[in-house]
Amino acid sequence: MKRLAKWSGLLTIVVLCVSILNGVYLDIDRSELEAKYGGSSSKFMLMENGSRIHYRDEGHAEKTPLVLIHGFNGSLFNFSKLVPLIADDFRVISLDLPGFGLTGAVPTNDYSTENFIQVVQELSQELELGKFLIAGNSMGGGVSWRFALDYPDQLLGLILLASSGVRVEQSNQQMEQKERETPVAWRLMRSDVMKSFLTKFTPKFFATQGLSSSVYDQELATSELANQFHELTLMEGSRAAILSMFGSRTDRSGFSGPEIFRDIVVPTLVIHGKEDNIIDVGSSKYFQENIPNVEVKIYEKIGHLPMYEAPQKTARDIKDFAEFVGRG
Repeated sequence: MKRLAKWSGLLTIVVLCVSILNGVYLDIDRSELEAKYGGSSSKFMLMENGSRIHYRDEGHAEKTPLVLIHGFNGSLFNFSKLVPLIADDFRVISLDLPGFGLTGAVPTNDYSTENFIQVVQELSQELELGKFLIAGNSMGGGVSWRFALDYPDQLLGLILLASSGVRVEQSNQQMEQKERETPVAWRLMRSDVMKSFLTKFTPKFFATQGLSSSVYDQELATSELANQFHELTLMEGSRAAILSMFGSRTDRSGFSGPEIFRDIVVPTLVIHGKEDNIIDVGSSKYFQENIPNVEVKIYEKIGHLPMYEAPQKTARDIKDFAEFVGRG
């Protein structure tokens, strides 16, 4: 019996060591990932602060510009299903925020909301967009509505796709449920003890579980897309950049309640999946109750990524919204 317990203990240690080693990945060189995922559509803008921003300028050059902003740990590739469906109706600008996608780590180490807004501002000036529509998913929605507060005269309209909002009081039960549904990798990133370890230990499971938590239809959580999320995270410097956002990233949402949305003066379309496990669909009520000119659409059987899970429906609603804004 003692011998069995001894061998069982050794086997457990071996399995644990193998699991850890299988989750350890070295950085991937930036040039390698740019060659794999960049392509002819990819362009780069050098900001005044030295940051090199990856973006794409697609669609119809003479049509209304539409700027797309991805969410946390995402990239402009999150919109890959949506862009072809709206390319004939808009000049579509998508970009990778600092720390993510093919932009990756930036020399300033500034991954604040304010810097993300500055990226959008500089890119819009660089491309001479004039007045444009802005659409953001999740964290990118938070960047978008804050841009609308800072630069209302530059916008024709605001589109929020399962957007982050402001912090509101939650019951213990709500907080516990949200914690259970949060991807494991995100929970680990909050720990200062784990951060150093996670700059090397990044198993594919993190990407797979994160994607699975984000979509309602699990058939959409493909290994191909999970591998893309995983590889882009491994770009040299990106893991450290992403980890630095936990605890140190400034976010003005902590200083205001939902009443801040009353200052959004541009027409707004809110799209949210009813089955969103990342940002509860109930949070959309704060936009609906406070933004003066707003339309809210709730998609049945859709999770956190409506532009990926329901691209045709999202495209149709964006086109209808743009027509409404144009008539105004």
